[in-house]
Amino acid sequence: MQDAIDIDVAIVGGGPAGLQAALVLARTRKRVVVFDRPEPPRNAASHGVHNFVGLDGLLPADIRERAWEQIEVYGSATLERSAVTSIDRDAAGTFVVATADRRWRARQVVLALGYHDVPPAIAGFRECWGETIIPCPFCDGYENRDRRWGIVASTTRELETFPRMVQNWTSDRVVIASRELEVTPAVEAELARLDVPLYRGEVAAIDHDDRAVRSVILDGGETVEVGTLLWSMEERRAPLIDQLVERLGLELDESGHVAVDEAQRTNVEGLWAAGDVQGWMGAIESASAGGRAAAMIVHDWYATSAEAPVAEAAAG
Repeated sequence: MQDAIDIDVAIVGGGPAGLQAALVLARTRKRVVVFDRPEPPRNAASHGVHNFVGLDGLLPADIRERAWEQIEVYGSATLERSAVTSIDRDAAGTFVVATADRRWRARQVVLALGYHDVPPAIAGFRECWGETIIPCPFCDGYENRDRRWGIVASTTRELETFPRMVQNWTSDRVVIASRELEVTPAVEAELARLDVPLYRGEVAAIDHDDRAVRSVILDGGETVEVGTLLWSMEERRAPLIDQLVERLGLELDESGHVAVDEAQRTNVEGLWAAGDVQGWMGAIESASAGGRAAAMIVHDWYATSAEAPVAEAAAG
């Protein structure tokens, strides 16, 4: 393996949080490398990123391309299309960021890699995901407006919140709740007041026509006609996060996401986190968090770094 390349900041993840951090840091002439896995991103199935002023409706890939056109103007950030396999510290306390075949030494690291969705093994789910099975009404509700929605509730929060909230997009909705999820008399009364039918059971199969959901079949054999499913998938951490917990003592919050303060600092000095890695966020919120982390790195740079940054193009 080649000798480690010295840079100022390593950004792990090339989504909105990582790109915004890269833009801010590039404009301060930091030597930055953004590590972005070659695999499709979490939002690859999206038909367009929404609620991001100036970018509404653009495909995620188009936003990334446009972002790099702007970042590269400043000549100090590069894109490494590789997955980071490890992050450690050397004897001097500098971060050592490694991919399968290269290493970088970075003074600061921004974790912006997000979490991974775990799709259920249900016939029809993958085909309809991102089209008529949606995880977020703010992201895709408008495109599914005025249809019959099935709210697949797996948590008490979803059960109590979504039936009211989705009225902004549709008045025709049902709730499908796992038998393991407690439904209190108060919730039952609220659903009755809202005229929202409640079905109990697990979705066993999804009937669809060219990615358009027509109905779901529950494990008890019951068929429920719906046109859209609001469904939050399970998620899992990237192995890199667990590695950082073990090796560097990175702290997670009670929900299993990376714990940060109001400036996006983790408990590990020099290690920052922004975006989905700290809990699910929309694109604009993720970008804001990435920009905040970058700004605080710049603010603290001369208080925490012994040497000034070198104003030259990043090593690639």
